[in-house]
Amino acid sequence: MTTTRHALPAPVEGVVQLDDGRTLAWQDSGPPEAPAVLWLHGSTGSRRTAPQANGIRVIAYDRPGYGGSAPHPTRTLPSDADDVRALLDAIGIAHVAVLAFSGGSAVGYACAALIPDRVSRLGLVSGAPWPTVPAPTDTLLQSAADSLAADPAAAVANLSGAAAVDDRVLSDPPMRERLVTGVGDAVAAGTEGWVTEGRLIRSDWPFRPHEVRRPVLLWHGLQDDAVPLASVLPWLEQLPDAHLERIADAGHLGWMAQESRILGALATA
Repeated sequence: MTTTRHALPAPVEGVVQLDDGRTLAWQDSGPPEAPAVLWLHGSTGSRRTAPQANGIRVIAYDRPGYGGSAPHPTRTLPSDADDVRALLDAIGIAHVAVLAFSGGSAVGYACAALIPDRVSRLGLVSGAPWPTVPAPTDTLLQSAADSLAADPAAAVANLSGAAAVDDRVLSDPPMRERLVTGVGDAVAAGTEGWVTEGRLIRSDWPFRPHEVRRPVLLWHGLQDDAVPLASVLPWLEQLPDAHLERIADAGHLGWMAQESRILGALATA
């Protein structure tokens, strides 16, 4: 497996003060003049899980209640899209490509549907589909959050399944450390943010696939047990402009073995 993340300079970090008094913690890596990609971390992640690649500017932020960002008392997917707009305004970026992982895909779809003037295209890696069953109870979500907080490393190991490419990802120390750090960040300020997101992304989304107004590029492992590809395909057919690349021998984390290529394809499509 090849990765260039460790050879790149450390990201610039900051905090955005929002109109409602909340704060969002963000980071910015890569040349300012380079094509920009906004990273939306998975539900068990944070801005510090953002991929990096030479020649690409990657913006990342912690969603409400994650890492260094304040919780949102009435968080919705439209409020997430508003947060993205405010973040881009504060940083001074007119529009970006968006790359979302796993549960972050709900926010990615919201951005493409609700603020299409700021999004050039949407990329999804191991992206969660539209919810089709009722959200888990808060009791179940709280139990899962408590497990994450108790052992972040075990939570990461459980995401890999038995896929060969995922095993190679987790055998790379910087990759594994990045994932474990993300799990820790997700519950660092308490489990409220994680439970809120778990409920939000598994409840009915306030837009439909035909309202996603930007091209969608998807990369999905054929052995993904966390988000099976079969659960994504029915929605893929309803998106106005979508392209799927299947990744052989990969599970939920396998896309990370080729994140530089994926970032490049998304940034320059």
